[in-house]
Amino acid sequence: LSAIAIFLLLTPNVFSKLNGSPGAKTGSPLDNNNCTACHSGTANTGSGTLSVATNIDPVQGYIAGQTYSITVQIIQSSTNRFGFEITCEEGNFGSAKTGTFGITDNTNTKFVNNNNAVTHTSAGNTTNVWSMNWTAPQTSVSGGVVFFVSAIAANSNGNNSGDEVYTTSRSFPEAAPTSISETHNKITAFVNPISKDIMINAVEPIYISNLEVYDISAKLVYSKKEV
Repeated sequence: LSAIAIFLLLTPNVFSKLNGSPGAKTGSPLDNNNCTACHSGTANTGSGTLSVATNIDPVQGYIAGQTYSITVQIIQSSTNRFGFEITCEEGNFGSAKTGTFGITDNTNTKFVNNNNAVTHTSAGNTTNVWSMNWTAPQTSVSGGVVFFVSAIAANSNGNNSGDEVYTTSRSFPEAAPTSISETHNKITAFVNPISKDIMINAVEPIYISNLEVYDISAKLVYSKKEV
């Protein structure tokens, strides 16, 4: 009876992770924890790999308010159970969470940690690739942003031992504001009182493909279209 009681106490804790991280286990400065908080072992000692892919320009950086795709992938041979959690924080060490995650795959991913992170679902622990969106903050962020991820390749032995834990991070600067230079072309038109020709002057060269002239009563009095 004692053995059964201990098993029942442990089972919810072990198998609850099949339905996602409990939250704040990304290895970020604010979370200050990764998957080893619930699983034994030392992070990044296995033979697998963990990566974060995105369409954010790695050199120019992200544009404020722009939405980007994020993909997390863990590769570990001879493993068929996986899990992860990703978050994003300001580049200054220990600063706030930033940006807004969006769920694009309700089957395999869900929000966690007050919607500040994304983790796997119970269906999503049988895949090793998870996708989502992230919308950059509208206001400027000092130090850019950093994505932090912790992931696990589980051995499916029913407890928290023997699993491989990996962590990684990827930082991006904020794109510099683009400067737009506009050239205003001053155009004037008048009718030559002698020849009755319509005279058009412009500061910069122009090409007129369609010309319509209206009188003061808005009546069309002249029209010419380039064929």
